[in-house]
Amino acid sequence: MFQKLFLSALAIASIANAATNVCNETSITATVQSDLDNLSGCTTFGGDIILAPTLTTATINGIQTISGNLVCNNNTQITSISAPSLRTIGGTFQLTQLTILNTLSFPRLSSIGSIDWVTLPAVSGLSFTTGVTSCQDVTISDTDLSTLTGINLTTVSKLDINNNNNLNDIEMGLTEATYQVDISFNGKTAVSFPYLQWAYNLTFQDVLSVNTPVLSVVNASYLLISNVFNSLSAPNLTTVGGLSIDENMSLTNISFPKLTTIGGSGLQVSNNTKLTTITGFPNLTTVNGAIVLDGNFTNATFPSLNLVRGAVNIDSNDDFDCSSFNSLNSQGGIRGNDYKCAAASTTTSVALSATATASSGATGASLTTGSGTSSASSVATSKSAASPNLVVSSTGFTLSALLAAVFFGIF
Repeated sequence: MFQKLFLSALAIASIANAATNVCNETSITATVQSDLDNLSGCTTFGGDIILAPTLTTATINGIQTISGNLVCNNNTQITSISAPSLRTIGGTFQLTQLTILNTLSFPRLSSIGSIDWVTLPAVSGLSFTTGVTSCQDVTISDTDLSTLTGINLTTVSKLDINNNNNLNDIEMGLTEATYQVDISFNGKTAVSFPYLQWAYNLTFQDVLSVNTPVLSVVNASYLLISNVFNSLSAPNLTTVGGLSIDENMSLTNISFPKLTTIGGSGLQVSNNTKLTTITGFPNLTTVNGAIVLDGNFTNATFPSLNLVRGAVNIDSNDDFDCSSFNSLNSQGGIRGNDYKCAAASTTTSVALSATATASSGATGASLTTGSGTSSASSVATSKSAASPNLVVSSTGFTLSALLAAVFFGIF
C-alpha cells in the first residue's frame, strides 16, 4: 500500500516537474494546437512562443505572462490568434506577413514590450477588451484597421503608424513620446493627442487633422508634410528643434501663438500652394538654424524675430516687400552664410563674408563689415511699387548700415 502511494506521489511530482520545465523553456515553436495546449498549466512562460506557418488557428490558454516574445511570421493560412488569459508580453508581439489573419483576441492583455505588426491586410479590428496601456515601441503597418481602439498608451518611445489605408481615426492619451511619433500615409486620418505635452520627434504625413492642444516642447524635429488639412495650430508649443511645413496643398492658416524658439534644424515653410499669409508666429524671437520660406505668400509677418543663426532664403511667386528682413540682416540679426529674399517685385541676395551685412532692398545698397574693415558684397535688388508687407521687428539701422546708406546716396 505504501509503495503504491509512494509511486503515485512520485508520478505526480514528475508530472509537475515536467510542467515546470516546460514553463521555463527559453523558446517553443508550436506547429500544431496541441503544442500550445501543453503550456496551459503555465501561469508564466519564461521564453518565446513562436507560432509556426503550419497553424491555421492558435489559442494560448492558461498563460498570463509571456516573459519573452510572441511571434508569428510568414503564415498565409492562419486566420485567428487568441489568448484569453494573457495579460503581459515582456518582449515583442511580432506579427508579419499574415495575409488572411482576421481575428486578434486578447481580452485581458494590457502590457507589451513592443508591437511589430506588418502586413496584416485582413485585420480590421482588435478584440482587446482591457486595452493595452503600456508599450514602449509600436509599429503598425499595412493593416485593415479603421481605428486603434484597444491601444491607449500614456508614454511611448516610438509610435510608427503607416500605410493603413482604412485608418480613419487615431486618438490616444499620450502625455510624452521619448523618441518618435510618425503617422504617415494611412487613410485620411484624424489624429488627436489631447494630453501630449512633450515629444522628441513628430512627423505627420497625409493626415486629415492634427490635434495637440497642450503640446509645449518638441526637442528635435516637427515635420508636417503632404497633409490635407486647411488649418494648423499648436496653441501651447513654445520650443521646437526644427519645424518643417511642406507641400500641404489645402493649408490656408498657421497658428503657433506661443512659439518663441526654434532650434538648429530651423524653420521651413514651403510649397503650400494655398498659403498666402504666414502670420502665425507672433512671439518667435530666435531661430538657431536657417529659415526657408517658399511659396505664393504675399505677407509673412514675424514681429518679434531678432536673431537667425543660420541662412535665410525667402522666395515668393507673388509680391511682397523684403525691406524688413533686409533691415534685420543689416543689424546683424542674420548670422548665417547667406541671405536671399526674392519675390515677384524684389530680389535681395547677399553672400556674407564677415560677421555682419547691411543691405537695403529698396536701393541695392550693401556693405559687409569685419574687424575694422569693410568690403562690398554681391547684391541684386530691383525696386518695386508698394506691395504687401513682410514684417520683422527692428529697432533701427546699425552704424555700418547708416554709413552704407550715406555712401550709396540714400540720404
